[in-house]
Amino acid sequence: MTWIRDFRDFAGDTSAHGVKNIFEGPTKLLKLIFLICWIICSVYATYVIMNSIITFINRPTGTKFTFLVENEQRKLGKPAVVPMPTISVCSHNKVKKSFLEAKGNEELKMIYETLDKYDVGEAEQLARTGLNGSVADIKYEDLLAAGSISSDRLLMCMQRAQNCAKLSAFAKSPVFSRENSITGTCFRINPMGTLNALMGDYGALQLRFWADVQDYSEASKRSPYHGFTVAFHDRDSYGSTLSSGYLMSPGSYYKVDLRMRKESREPPPSGHCDDSQPFTTYGNYSEGACIMECKDRVLNETCGCVNVVPPINTLNYTSCTLKQWATCGLKTYLDWHERYTNPDSENELPSETMCRCHLPCTETNYEAKVSSSDVPMSYADKMFENKNVQNWMQSISDPELGINYNTSRDIKDNMMVLEVMFSSSQISQVKEFVKYTTNNLLGDIGGVLGLFLGASLFTILEFFQFIIMSIAKYCCMWTPGGRKKLDAAEMS
Repeated sequence: MTWIRDFRDFAGDTSAHGVKNIFEGPTKLLKLIFLICWIICSVYATYVIMNSIITFINRPTGTKFTFLVENEQRKLGKPAVVPMPTISVCSHNKVKKSFLEAKGNEELKMIYETLDKYDVGEAEQLARTGLNGSVADIKYEDLLAAGSISSDRLLMCMQRAQNCAKLSAFAKSPVFSRENSITGTCFRINPMGTLNALMGDYGALQLRFWADVQDYSEASKRSPYHGFTVAFHDRDSYGSTLSSGYLMSPGSYYKVDLRMRKESREPPPSGHCDDSQPFTTYGNYSEGACIMECKDRVLNETCGCVNVVPPINTLNYTSCTLKQWATCGLKTYLDWHERYTNPDSENELPSETMCRCHLPCTETNYEAKVSSSDVPMSYADKMFENKNVQNWMQSISDPELGINYNTSRDIKDNMMVLEVMFSSSQISQVKEFVKYTTNNLLGDIGGVLGLFLGASLFTILEFFQFIIMSIAKYCCMWTPGGRKKLDAAEMS
């Protein structure tokens, strides 16, 4: 047939030289062998190419780990410095006993102790019978702020044997600020991220805190956690968004060895991070910030208020009054918490789409190695010899409430020392990347075609040209000249 003759001519002229041996082999046996080999190679090449295309569509990712030294000081031959993180220190004494027992706060104490049980039934009963007058209009956040640990419980902040207030890093920014959270008020040390540190003990930051153990309320005493929760993060994040921290007890000396770690992830469609909202009402986007925003939006939609206003209140939330919290906020919060944290829950959240939290595309973390030892009694004895220390301890005592700080033993039982340092100036970077790109796809396809079929891109173009010309010739009776049509004899 004419088409067979045309295909034989194509096979002899194409750049895939193995094909012509199917037609021009010296013996029929060799032609058959070449045909079988060509079929097998074609099937295998098709299989590999299809797998390569599927892999490219799925866009698999890998992880690359590198070390960075982002520091101009090292280039100048000077010791490298590392930015010190913002350190959040949160007391486990949410509302102090001295505040609740103060004269005139009897009703407030009863209301707080009822609400702090997180019992919806008791809260609703309280709202019906015991929440009236001006106390009912006190904001829940204001109660936590007024009864929280005092600023003077940060006893000391020093670096390189200098008080932090005298360091040039804090010449135009505060040494610490306060952050309101549902667990109380937290210290934010180095809130603007202006403090740098040298590697090792030379740049260590030392902090001392007073736990006020004797001033713990009855609710705080029932908790198994006494002391502080400490978290390390960048300046644009907040401790209330972190899902975990380090529990640090009074009477202990903690040494924390940090290393900065930067993570970057691929956005959709390759990865699963969320790059749609780089900044939130809780600072930089993170899973924790997303969860806190989810909680706030559910509370605001249901009750018209939130328990604690977020640090960057761009949505103009207001804190619930004690009456709002008792009648609506507590129940809504517990319901949200149950549904969100229960993986087996079949119920949908009112703000379901707001509660789907993905990983951030870029993130800065601080890996910490923590070691600890007891504060030695000799250290407490030495401090107690200082008259200024004795006078301060006496000023915060309240014998009527059973708060008596008058011995060196009280220093040991209440003081928590935290030393923060960097073991290395290197910054570790974990970067997610697409493992199979367009270049990989073209390389694999070209390699398979070249190795098994002896073909190239031009071979593919030649084949498509042959198909188009054959269709035009035998279906449309068109010849390469463009004017002459094939007659019946030519077709036969």
